[in-house]
Amino acid sequence: MPNPVEMEPIETNQLSKDEFEPENFGEQESNEKPFDPSKVDVTITTPNLGALISRLNNDEIDLMPDFQRSGDLWGKPAQSRLIESILIRLPIPAFYFDAYEDAKWQVVDGLQRLSAINNFVLKKNLALTSLEFLTDYDGKKYDDLPRSLTRRIDEFQTSVYLIKPGTPLLMKYALFNRINTGGLKLTPQEIRHAMSQSVRNGVASDFLAKIVLESTFREVVKNKSKRQAHQELVLRHMAFVLFGVDAYKSSLPKFLDLAMIELGKLEDSHLETLRNNFLDAMKVAFDIFGKDTFKRSLAEPSGNKVVNKPLFEAISVSFALINNSERQRLVECKVGFKESLKSMLKDTRFVNSITLSTANTESVSTRFKMVDDLIKNQLVKDLA
Repeated sequence: MPNPVEMEPIETNQLSKDEFEPENFGEQESNEKPFDPSKVDVTITTPNLGALISRLNNDEIDLMPDFQRSGDLWGKPAQSRLIESILIRLPIPAFYFDAYEDAKWQVVDGLQRLSAINNFVLKKNLALTSLEFLTDYDGKKYDDLPRSLTRRIDEFQTSVYLIKPGTPLLMKYALFNRINTGGLKLTPQEIRHAMSQSVRNGVASDFLAKIVLESTFREVVKNKSKRQAHQELVLRHMAFVLFGVDAYKSSLPKFLDLAMIELGKLEDSHLETLRNNFLDAMKVAFDIFGKDTFKRSLAEPSGNKVVNKPLFEAISVSFALINNSERQRLVECKVGFKESLKSMLKDTRFVNSITLSTANTESVSTRFKMVDDLIKNQLVKDLA
């Protein structure tokens, strides 16, 4: 029988292909020291499924409702096959949780399986379908099952790995990435969202979530994806503002992990400053470039009008780091500035930096320096 956890994974770039250019990160290098394995504190338990159901019923497992709204969750046949596996006592993969606090476990791996169990046993909104062995129960819900079968659910033995408090947060990110192998793999930003919940009640994730709902942002980046692609885009901006371009050493995912952790540490006043500068940068960019904001279609009108993420980084960060007076001067001379950027978007060196090996240190340094120089030159011309 097909195991629902082995469904074909969904590629991240498929989920947002109509919004963003495909991105070629190139080789990812890292000079970071490996983690100290002695700091990893993971224990294994073998509770009955009834114990996990009890935790679900008492809101002691976070099913991350942000993900539950995604249209990419298991369908009813896949959920039903999982329930059937349990009813006929077939083994299912282990569950992994971040047990940073005993009163609220965070799912690391097993989100879709737990959601299916929750839908069937507690919400009771799942009617079994497409069963392979227990075909007599097609169309049945939990309350339609005989006690002999509901008891099998309660008594079904599971394997549960708990990542204990004290494991460093950055190490948890690495563990989450290694463990994240299920049928619906979480995107890197969804992993950051999950891990950030243990820091000040998820302030970093909440900060990003509110920004992507701002009309100023949505005017330049259309919100279609439900897999936190927009939160990651904003995080890329924040990472370079917080740490600076000179601090960047590929790989980009680890750079963003560190930025997510740093956002969770910041005072509210600092977060507010970051937010305001970001939104001001969005407004100025749209005032200057209009519908072609952060898109290569500015220089290639016949091309796809989709956001280029590296271009977004370089322009948005540069705009955020200048003052309001300088931003306004760029708007006032937008015709000339727009033409200058058009020319740069035909420069092979710059185009390569935003399309080839975009996460390599050299590509990052090149595009930021070229955009920064473009802005400085325009501001000098404006004063002449």
